Amino acid sequence: MLTAVDWEAWEPRYRAQFFNSLGGARQVGLLTSFSHEGAANAAVFSQTLHVSANPPQLGFLFRPLTAEHQGLRYVRAQGCFGFHVLSGGPLEAAQLHQCSAKYPEGESELDAVGLEWQVFDSLHAPRVRKAAVAYGLRLMEEHALANGTILVVGSVVEVHLDPSVQVASRGLVHHPEDLLLAQGLDTYHHSQSVVSLSYAQPDRQPSTL
Repeated sequence: MLTAVDWEAWEPRYRAQFFNSLGGARQVGLLTSFSHEGAANAAVFSQTLHVSANPPQLGFLFRPLTAEHQGLRYVRAQGCFGFHVLSGGPLEAAQLHQCSAKYPEGESELDAVGLEWQVFDSLHAPRVRKAAVAYGLRLMEEHALANGTILVVGSVVEVHLDPSVQVASRGLVHHPEDLLLAQGLDTYHHSQSVVSLSYAQPDRQPSTL
């Protein structure tokens, strides 16, 4: 058993990696916005959540602000942003990961790592062309949480799907098997479906779809 007596004695980076990876692999993607000078900014986000389907909204956790925290300043200034989930192997994972580096103000992470982009059709935000799914979002709400963390809620305005992404008749989005997921601060995985099951009801066992 581990308690606060244990983790309070750990080196801070070790503790951050431990708790960040404890829950296993999860969605990871790039949040994009334009700087005041027009540079295509990108930040790696694995702290995301589905807020609502009607209207479609996503939530993003911004860690406590520092002088280097450019993304939230740009999102606030522009009032909109993009979010992208990517597929691929080690090369694509490395491009995604490198976007977490602290590039100088005004330098584009997307350009630095070689990810091609264009502007969303109806929003002034960069769209990564090779993304499996690209969301264009409008900033709707901010909520201050513990330790200075900020929950940003964006309303989905447009969605772009790569041809490798298929949508089933019941609405389920089938991502490519090499969709990138993240565990902790530096490890990347692929997604894989196990089974699809019918709606759970207390008087019967679910069936396979």
